[in-house]
Amino acid sequence: MPDAKEQITTTILAVIFVLLFFGVLFIFMLSYIHYRRRQNAREKKAMQDQFDQQLMQTRLEIQEQTFRYLSEEIHDHVGQLLSLAKIQLSSVRDTEPVDHGLVKDVYANVTRALQDLRSLAKGLHAGHIRHFSIREAVDEEVQRIRKAGGLKVSVTSEGEEKKIKEEKQLILFRIIQECLQNCLKHASASNINIGFTWYAEQLRVRVRDDGQGFDTEKASALAGGLGLENIRNRALLSGGSSVIHSRPGEGTTVTVQIPYE
Repeated sequence: MPDAKEQITTTILAVIFVLLFFGVLFIFMLSYIHYRRRQNAREKKAMQDQFDQQLMQTRLEIQEQTFRYLSEEIHDHVGQLLSLAKIQLSSVRDTEPVDHGLVKDVYANVTRALQDLRSLAKGLHAGHIRHFSIREAVDEEVQRIRKAGGLKVSVTSEGEEKKIKEEKQLILFRIIQECLQNCLKHASASNINIGFTWYAEQLRVRVRDDGQGFDTEKASALAGGLGLENIRNRALLSGGSSVIHSRPGEGTTVTVQIPYE
């Protein structure tokens, strides 16, 4: 009988130990799951804060570039036309009889200035691309580059165009601007192609130039990195990815993929 009692006691203790073990394990698992959830929530909030900060910076950069473009256009085109019209009007005032040919020239110059101002107003709205599709905004940007001359820029598209979430569209537009600015400043390129490929769940944009190319590893190590880190970070924050391929003498290709939502 004592042996039977000892066996029962031992069994009860073993069961209690197993229950305690699984109880502690269960509590540990719950604590770990709760910890992971809180950590994921913190990481998600940090990512969202970083995305919001990047979005604000993107808006400011687009606004700054748009204002710089407007300033140059007003100074170089509209301002010169109006200055010429002013000089011509002074000549008309001092001319007897009135030179009708000169009056017609004044009228033509003022008309051109007004047309340029309307185009600039349209361009200002294009800078705030929330009212436009990404393709329309890029087309406006390409028109600006073509107007400056010296560089051929083409835009191609494959698949059915889809709507992109506004915040991601702004960041994607800034990435494309960054690529174009790098081409203009550093690549010494003659041709640039911007290719849109519309997939079911995401958009792929490929910016390719025939410039001098560069060593991507060395460029990334330099201060600023030709904007390469900006491109990578912005693509990641938008839930997408980027690949930058370049070699000296072989041009540069930047490929960005970003989901629509």
